[in-house]
Amino acid sequence: MKLNKTGEVKLKELEKLIKEKEFIFESMYDGISIIDKRGIIVYVNEANTRLTGKDKGYYIGKHVSQIVPDSGMPSVLESGEKLIGIITHVFEAIVISNIVPIISNGNIIGVISIFRDLTEIRKLYAKLEYANTTIEHLNERLQLIDKEKGDLVLGQSSVMKEAFRLALKAAAVDSNLLIEGESGTGKEIMAKFIHKNSDRRNKPFIAVNCASIPLNLLESELFGYEEGAFTGARKGGRAGLFEVASGGTLLLDEIGDMDMMLQSKLLRVIQSKEIMRVGGSKIIPVDVRIMSATHKTLHKLVAESKFREDLYYRLMVIKIIIPPLRERKEDISEYVEYIMKRLGAKMHKDISISEEAVKILHRYGYPGNIRELENILERAMVMDEDGMINKKDLPFYMLDALKKKETELELHYHDHFPSIDEVELDLLKNAIEKFKSRTRIAEVLNISRTTLYRKLEKYHLLEVIDE
Repeated sequence: MKLNKTGEVKLKELEKLIKEKEFIFESMYDGISIIDKRGIIVYVNEANTRLTGKDKGYYIGKHVSQIVPDSGMPSVLESGEKLIGIITHVFEAIVISNIVPIISNGNIIGVISIFRDLTEIRKLYAKLEYANTTIEHLNERLQLIDKEKGDLVLGQSSVMKEAFRLALKAAAVDSNLLIEGESGTGKEIMAKFIHKNSDRRNKPFIAVNCASIPLNLLESELFGYEEGAFTGARKGGRAGLFEVASGGTLLLDEIGDMDMMLQSKLLRVIQSKEIMRVGGSKIIPVDVRIMSATHKTLHKLVAESKFREDLYYRLMVIKIIIPPLRERKEDISEYVEYIMKRLGAKMHKDISISEEAVKILHRYGYPGNIRELENILERAMVMDEDGMINKKDLPFYMLDALKKKETELELHYHDHFPSIDEVELDLLKNAIEKFKSRTRIAEVLNISRTTLYRKLEKYHLLEVIDE
């Protein structure tokens, strides 16, 4: 196809636009491909290579219909109408794409497709990298992990791999540990894993829910009581959980709900390694590792004077945050496989799950996190009649929630698809919130500080970020 002068200008204009926005494209998790006015592929990002298994050189310079025969990009190029949520086969992958024209001065100069893999094959765990003196000790312990991790499922997300890395470090020491995460994310499972991989593994692991026991009972439950300490006290008294867990680990679950008075007593135990039973006068030394877990954000409770600041810092020598399942959808496939295998053994059933059902599970938001996913799969396995979990086996409330969400998204994007500037601004705001400093943001986005400064100035963000 021979280009006239106008066509050459449009190609140069598209090339300039790509060069200006390339650092954004390369920072995105989704795959991106861009064609010019002729339908020729002129750009693909690194995520495209990861998702399709083909390097950039395979694409550049070829007509898009030659690479992906059923691509919607030529249609958008011809009509100028965007296509949202288009499902396409790209080699072995099934992707969902948003395809929009690139318009300059009222003319279409190209088309961009942003897509995400729906069937991305699980990848092998990346080798853990350590940057401190515990590396040799941790590598030795890795041999025992597969046998001892129990119900701990990592998944493919970087956040869970980071949580796992911290868990291994925590297992190697005896420091107090705080685990934060929404209900149902597996905080107790994480605590058990750390205990099983610690030097205290042959001693008790005791968990107590601070939110489910009334204050007066929780005190006697933790510290024990002497005979006659209160009405109904057992003859001879009773040892508390600090004594029962001697040599082992005590998990204080939902510690954010603990009464302030009891927080003071807990602080004294941490400082002195001693307790006194309710109604008693004898000092009892205790050797217990304290782990805490909460679905609340403790530092916010501290700011609201609802949790002791000194206790907070004593508890969070090591802190592990387990993000909700909706923020790490790439882990769902592994959870589904694990849960179905465990439930199948329990129910004496050999049941598979359809690709359609897996896609639906990936789209749902899971307010109840992993615990809700377990309940959904258990219900589906009970309801199943043909050995294959399909859409009909999934709960109605889940399907209704998805339908409502998709309707809202359809209405939201009906008249507006985010521009590149809007995507760039959103990326910068997220980076500022997470990394706090210009040096770190420039490093993560793989751009120079000069370029970052120019972007921050463009979007009036210079005042909200430190040097």
